Amino acid sequence: MKLTKLKLLSSVFFVVLTVLMLFVPGNIVNVKAANGFYVSDSNLYDANGNQFVMRGVNHAHSWYKDTYTEAIPAIAATGANTIRIVLSDGGQYQKDDINIVRNLIETAEANNLVAVLEVHDATGSDSLSDLNRAVDYWIEIKDALIGKEDTVIINIVNEWYGTWDGRLWADGYKQAIPRLRDAGLTHTLMIDAAGWGQFPSSIHQYGREVFNADRLGNTMFSIHMYEYAGGDDQMVRDNINGVINQDLALVIGEFGHYHTDGDVDEDTILSYAEQTGVGWLAWSWKGNGTEWEYLDLSNDWGGNYLTSWGDRIVNGANGLRETSQIASVFSGNNGGTPGNGEEETPGDVSHFANFENGTEGWEASNVSGGPWATNEWSASGSYALKADAQLASGREHYLYRIGPFNLSGSTLNATVRGANWGNYGSGIDVKLYVKYGDGWTWRDSGVQTIRAGESIDLSLDLSNVDRSNIREVGIQFIGGNHSSGKTAFYVDHVYSH
Repeated sequence: MKLTKLKLLSSVFFVVLTVLMLFVPGNIVNVKAANGFYVSDSNLYDANGNQFVMRGVNHAHSWYKDTYTEAIPAIAATGANTIRIVLSDGGQYQKDDINIVRNLIETAEANNLVAVLEVHDATGSDSLSDLNRAVDYWIEIKDALIGKEDTVIINIVNEWYGTWDGRLWADGYKQAIPRLRDAGLTHTLMIDAAGWGQFPSSIHQYGREVFNADRLGNTMFSIHMYEYAGGDDQMVRDNINGVINQDLALVIGEFGHYHTDGDVDEDTILSYAEQTGVGWLAWSWKGNGTEWEYLDLSNDWGGNYLTSWGDRIVNGANGLRETSQIASVFSGNNGGTPGNGEEETPGDVSHFANFENGTEGWEASNVSGGPWATNEWSASGSYALKADAQLASGREHYLYRIGPFNLSGSTLNATVRGANWGNYGSGIDVKLYVKYGDGWTWRDSGVQTIRAGESIDLSLDLSNVDRSNIREVGIQFIGGNHSSGKTAFYVDHVYSH
């Protein structure tokens, strides 16, 4: 990115002013954390200055430590932009060491997921020592966290302070937050409500005090909406409004459709969160055991068989497919406007469809495996997207990504390839397509044909398409006459210009 001399001088002045403000006694500096997420009023912003609304899923890593390499890509494939990961500081469960935390962060980043990391051992505890043990844990593993301020949010501890009392809850966090800041952790901090996360009045009454304990002004809050915090329409609205009307940032850090003592109004949670720009993280991917099995979103770690709860969250109204947008730190949108001294990228799609950072939110349907990012072949860079398929005459296979997207270019381009195994018969027909507008209108590039081992460039004219409301971008593969056997399809270098 190019900076004009005026911009450079302005940037220097801003940094100097910010540093001076840090030394004003009692002053809360509500500005962007160094290269990371930050809060301003009731909104969360990413490192590029773009508002970020969490749409994601909780994953119970601490109890199923060998599943993350399968679960995290599967969660990304739902369209989620955030994953909340259960960790342990060793107080109650097997401790997650610094190397595991590094692996979890890297895997989330490779799949374009913001990682909300939380310690679960002090759940429901009123003990200050349990809270401080979690703080000690974050400080112990800070070398894995510092430098990740743009992709990691620290949820200090899950549901600390089980009693429905805000005063002592606030006092605990008012001493915990400065310890993390003194240790050099500048990340956005997330704090669950008292009462096992279900007493939002603790935030309503004392949230501003807690926020003011953070000299960086970079703390947000979380309500866990089960039967006592999300049981009906009015409860949901009042609990959300009580936080954001104080200009405090909020996420619904956990919620379900039912819980032990009653129903949850998940439809209002989803619709009102969308209306108010509040994030949410559904509980949970898998592993809830027989007592709470109804809260599993997927029947398997790979996400091949969603439950009815999972289908509601992924495909339902105001769900992941409809509302989630990948953070701009992954998509490449730095918030700049070409013509103001900044270089324009070669198109709005290229930054998320070169697969150098994993599957980048792309999915597949009617395939036998994948999709995966692979270095077996590429049209640009080192990696491409791959999926395995079982060929048959007329059988359709899709590699795609759900939007919405705003494409500035008048042409959409992609390169596709067929593997050099399998019987392609008369050849595999391929189309680059988009679906656009509220009606998801289909427009494609027209048919071209590939044979085994061949690659081809596809181009789609977008001049008569509503480019501000692209709902889906994808490739359609159609089996040729007499095609059979297993093969693989590849996609790479998707961009608009």
